[in-house]
Amino acid sequence: MRLLGALLCLVCVPAQAETLLIDKARSHAGFALRALWVKKIDGAFTGVEGAVTRDAANGRVGVDVRIAADSVTMDRDSYADWARSDDFFAAATHPWIQFRAENIPERLLRDGGESQGLLTLRGITRPVQLRIEAANCPRPGLDCAVHASGEVRRSEFGMDARRVVLGDKVELQFSVRLLPGTAAEPS
Repeated sequence: MRLLGALLCLVCVPAQAETLLIDKARSHAGFALRALWVKKIDGAFTGVEGAVTRDAANGRVGVDVRIAADSVTMDRDSYADWARSDDFFAAATHPWIQFRAENIPERLLRDGGESQGLLTLRGITRPVQLRIEAANCPRPGLDCAVHASGEVRRSEFGMDARRVVLGDKVELQFSVRLLPGTAAEPS
């Protein structure tokens, strides 16, 4: 998730300090884990929102991404229902998954690399490291999506159900676009 923060911050906009909103319609988050050590199970989230703050004077960005836990989709409705349950995301109790990162060098969004941030899942916050892909456009986030990936151990977030059949390692993927000319409302 930290990689997502760095990817979102690659925006090259002329203002000294500005906050741009995440484009909900064109941003996505996903995950994958193994069942019985063989079969890969994929899921995606349609409810991705948040903002990226860019400090042009210092060449740094900050990111705050929120993912609606109940927006999870999977190949089978029964899998998605289970993923929303207390066994996995506990969406009724913890409706948001959040990633935050600050002071990310803007160059990471252009050149790619590793970035760190904090992931909050099921009310538990842990540091995570994300790999940001090098951008293929002049203004990452605006002209092209910022792509990031990483992995976490679900047991570190209290997700211990079905340990015999589901692997502990969860791969995370993010694709983030920003809305040009938007300013986030103060919270």
